[in-house]
Amino acid sequence: MWLLYSVIHVFLMAVVNYIDEYLTTNNKIPENSNIHKKIGGLLLISTLFSSFGALFLFILSRGILISQLSMIIGFFSAIPMVIMFATYFYLLIRYPAYQVVPLFLLSSLWLLILELLFGGSITLIGFLGIVSLLLGAYFLDAGTLKWQIPTKLLLIMLPATSAWAITLFMVRVASSNSSAIGVSFWQLIGVTTIGFLLLILVKSYRDGFIYRLKHQGKKFVGLSLVNESLSQGSFVFAYMAIAIVPVASYVTSLSGLQSVFLLTLFYFFPIHKDRAKITKIQVFSILLIAFGVFLIERSVL
Repeated sequence: MWLLYSVIHVFLMAVVNYIDEYLTTNNKIPENSNIHKKIGGLLLISTLFSSFGALFLFILSRGILISQLSMIIGFFSAIPMVIMFATYFYLLIRYPAYQVVPLFLLSSLWLLILELLFGGSITLIGFLGIVSLLLGAYFLDAGTLKWQIPTKLLLIMLPATSAWAITLFMVRVASSNSSAIGVSFWQLIGVTTIGFLLLILVKSYRDGFIYRLKHQGKKFVGLSLVNESLSQGSFVFAYMAIAIVPVASYVTSLSGLQSVFLLTLFYFFPIHKDRAKITKIQVFSILLIAFGVFLIERSVL
């Protein structure tokens, strides 16, 4: 069941990444504006709209009341999560989504390190599956079998992916004796709280948010609401998978499929011309990722 939850999670996130790319490239904020103003609208609306996800879980779930420790861990897991959000939006200003998203697979390595440090273990087949997924995602990103790592992007992604790994590890700890839905609810409360603090304290973010509301009103709010709904639904599926999977890094390693789904969306619904062509290297990468999924699934049967 965890595999199904994980696949739903990465598919929904691919749709989210696609819409994020559209919202970023269709930003009407003047080019000479500072980068903080450019990402402010997306970052604030993503964090503030988390309140709708929290309300939805509150209405539909009976598992909101969890242990105090799980509630605290869930709430504070919002901090590394928002750090990851911010880094992601900053990177989308300079890099296309198909280049950024595969590198989030580095979170699998960080999460694996955390689990091993806290007494976890992993099978050889599972480890080989993660390696296969990482290689496939890298080749899909690089477009070549040569080792040509975009150093600047990689250096930025290291703290971003470690923040995401810390978030998932905190969720795993919090949900070990509590409802994953309840943990997700308190995390959304934390994300919303941070959103209000950013709105009040960071002028550049606030200016960018107000500018996009004034000049792109309905389209910006409408697409952002759809995107946030898909995003929060995706995280719920991820947390349900993490709560039952033997090793949490298996879930993050399946993010390799996210690149496949994202590339497919760009192929059939291109935003830019360079998204429309699938090369032999990309086909090989997709097969390598699929093989990694097979190994991971087999390792927990």
